[in-house]
Amino acid sequence: MGLGARAAAPERGDDLGHKANESATRLSVLIPTHEDASLLRRSLPTFLATEPGTLEIVVLNNDPAQDVAMAIGDLARDERVRILDMGFEAGFACAINRGIRETSGEFVMFCNADLFPTSEYLSEMVAFFSRRQAAGAAIGKVLRYELAADRRTDLIDTAGLALNRQRRFTTRGEGERDDGRFDEELEVFAVDGAAMVARRSALETIRFEDEYLDENFYAHKEDHDVSWRLRLAGWECWYVPSALAYHARTTRGLGSTGYLSAVKTFHQNEREKSTLVQINAMKNQWLMLMKNEDVSNLARDFPFILARELMVVAHRLVFAPRSLAAVPMTLRLTRETLRKRRVVKRAQRMSPKALRGWLGDEGRAAVGPRT
Repeated sequence: MGLGARAAAPERGDDLGHKANESATRLSVLIPTHEDASLLRRSLPTFLATEPGTLEIVVLNNDPAQDVAMAIGDLARDERVRILDMGFEAGFACAINRGIRETSGEFVMFCNADLFPTSEYLSEMVAFFSRRQAAGAAIGKVLRYELAADRRTDLIDTAGLALNRQRRFTTRGEGERDDGRFDEELEVFAVDGAAMVARRSALETIRFEDEYLDENFYAHKEDHDVSWRLRLAGWECWYVPSALAYHARTTRGLGSTGYLSAVKTFHQNEREKSTLVQINAMKNQWLMLMKNEDVSNLARDFPFILARELMVVAHRLVFAPRSLAAVPMTLRLTRETLRKRRVVKRAQRMSPKALRGWLGDEGRAAVGPRT
């Protein structure tokens, strides 16, 4: 089910240390970093506790002014760690794409620099994929980490993502206590990119030329788009609570709470986002709909989708007018996005009716189907 012709991978860049034995590598951990490489001192030792020879770690430096090797110290000399300098602020999607092209693991982990996994995270994920051959992507139970206080919390950061009729992705359990309600392994519509583990063969089925993540997104909502495309291509997305990690997320959402029920919180969250994040959030939402939406589902839910988009645009018009730069940016990318849409739809295996079963008001997206 490969999409399009694969462009030749670029030559390997300069690296620090030596690449792990490709024939033995089971999992490739990709960590884009921008002004936060020092955080890797906390997470890399946990990753490196994994059985030698089965793991490779690639730190993708998106900040030319940042010396990653100095930031992580002796960890840079571990033969399983490579540092690739992107040479410019390439964004999350571009960095991850390069990481996928230059690694060999059967499974690929997209990892934020502010993610702190437990020692069992990777082993639990690999064991899960062995049980679920149809799983294209998965995420563990991710709890919040308070960076300023340097401590773990018992608040859910993400337990998988749901999709509703507004085409709003909501985070299961966000901000709620980890009190046992999120201890069931289950299928979800999508997974968060902060700690996503994907099957490489699944990523190959959604590739567009040499892109796995859509580089027009730059940053924000790439995980939503990748999950949606994996689903359309016939793969499953799962939540695996036995794999535990902690995340110092910088932007917060409303979880499953509706906009009208949390107007003040929505406003506060939006005001805390940078203009760049606001622009990309709007642009990427529209590109994602343009590329992945089924015509019949769009027609059915158009009033819900339009109401959400008008509400977001109206809020930005009043409180963040500079973010409306997303409109001309989206228009400039329309032709290319429609070209990508044709590739996505040629590979689609999930029917529009099956996708409707995942929408929040029909009861599956909130908890996932039991299997």
